[in-house]
Amino acid sequence: MIKLSQVRDALYDVSMETSCYFNIKTNEILWNFDFNEEGSTYTEEDEFNDDIISMFNFYTKNDYDIMQDFISNISNDSLRNELFNATRGKGAFHRFREITDYNNITDDWYKFQNNEYKKIAEEWCNDNKIEYEKDC
Repeated sequence: MIKLSQVRDALYDVSMETSCYFNIKTNEILWNFDFNEEGSTYTEEDEFNDDIISMFNFYTKNDYDIMQDFISNISNDSLRNELFNATRGKGAFHRFREITDYNNITDDWYKFQNNEYKKIAEEWCNDNKIEYEKDC
């Protein structure tokens, strides 16, 4: 059994250069670092191990969609429109963060993002029939 917080935290840690896998026998999360093979716990041999399944990569979490969902839930029309406009094009995350900081809603964003990551983690566990402990 794995703690749901471990699965959720894996989402926070994946990036363009990292992906993670799960060993269903040992309940261990394995990491593949594209530019640091020595730091990776996932090896070439693991590709052929039926006990290891893919968990997350950068595209799994889609922070942009989560950000757009957060904006949709903002009741202040002016702020919601400002955020939607600011999150178009290159630099969207930076502009989003500046506006949330200025409007004192950054903590709300992090709570929302955390809840979305938790949902993704639970869905992954359920889809892969992985037993988990709800600890977050």
